[in-house]
Amino acid sequence: MIGVGDQLPDTELSLRDYLSDGPLLILFFTEANTPLCTVQLCAFRDDEDMISALGASVVAISSDPPWELGRFDDEHQFPFPLLSDPALEAAEAFGVIEESGKRAQRAAFVADAQGTIQLAIPFYQPNNLDDYQEIFVALGLDV
Repeated sequence: MIGVGDQLPDTELSLRDYLSDGPLLILFFTEANTPLCTVQLCAFRDDEDMISALGASVVAISSDPPWELGRFDDEHQFPFPLLSDPALEAAEAFGVIEESGKRAQRAAFVADAQGTIQLAIPFYQPNNLDDYQEIFVALGLDV
């Protein structure tokens, strides 16, 4: 599993392309249009102004096909890309494949602008306020 201090793994999703001058929040979600995953992504959508103010960017990854992610995005208007990982290559590289082996578990990682992992939450729970706050601290929020 990817941990703090590790470098972003090289995968077909080319996550390094999403690095900018600030940190990158990488969210893995289990399945589009399911209640908890919708809560997970909508929370970050709703706080996009704060994320942008921190100079950070976000990507969200699931094994859903691109057309399903497109429907999910159309319905919820996410201000960040939803990336399809149907072969679970990225999920495997991060060590977050569900026990069933068919999809990613909900997880969150923060990488700095150089691609070094600053935070790893391999079992992210959308309703856990401590996890949410920990992500924003890793993005640079002074609490």
